Amino acid sequence: MGDFGSKHLTGLLWVFSTITVLLVLLLTIRKKFSKGETFDRNVIRGAALFIWAWEAVKTVYIFNSTDYGSVGEYTSYMLPFHICSMGLYAFWILGFHPGKLANFIKPFSFAVMLLVTMIILIIPDSSGVLGDQDVIDWSFTLKNILPFQSFFYHGTLVFVPLYMVLSGYYRPKIQDTWKAAVTLIVVSAFAFGLNKLLLGTTDFMTLEHGWGNPFAYLIADQYGLYLVVLSGITFAGTAIALGIPHLIRVLSERRKNRSKPSSQTAK
Repeated sequence: MGDFGSKHLTGLLWVFSTITVLLVLLLTIRKKFSKGETFDRNVIRGAALFIWAWEAVKTVYIFNSTDYGSVGEYTSYMLPFHICSMGLYAFWILGFHPGKLANFIKPFSFAVMLLVTMIILIIPDSSGVLGDQDVIDWSFTLKNILPFQSFFYHGTLVFVPLYMVLSGYYRPKIQDTWKAAVTLIVVSAFAFGLNKLLLGTTDFMTLEHGWGNPFAYLIADQYGLYLVVLSGITFAGTAIALGIPHLIRVLSERRKNRSKPSSQTAK
């Protein structure tokens, strides 16, 4: 699972503190000035541009570093087609292209992005987000460029889904699980095709070469079962991520409806 050390814990602290401050600030502005969906889309646009900027930083760093190969080369493994990379495209569509497609991918953008990103951030070895193991703090050094990039990037992938729900931009429903599943299947099929074209040098969406994968032992001899297990966990987690806020909203509405007759009688 990795080293749950001070760098990891302090990284989580400053990332989630930043997320909390931004949510409070933006939601307060939204409520105070009666902002609506246009404001929500602007927030998501800003988030989309922010993570694309960090993707550019990652690209420049890799081209000029020997950490992932020779200088001037870009390893195919770092191309933006992993599951967490889908935020680059999903948030861009939500922010800049409202419409039927944006509405369809909202469940994916909320549930799958939140679920996967929380796993990546919380489990240190899930994707190597801490960078060079010899750099044990958040000092401003070249070796910490990718860790900063990773935490800011993945932090944004947590911020946007939370903002979507808390602002009312998206209301999760357990019935939307199929939409998230269809979106995931489509992007997974594309990524799986890329893996084959790149002759197994990448594991886009399949998490075969990463760290901290408890099901990696299935890959060599039971690859089909491995994909089934991975898919099952993802779909179940998505249903839970959609179902919990849905249940909370339903119970809250029922409570409000029950309190209305009593308040009217008192009048």
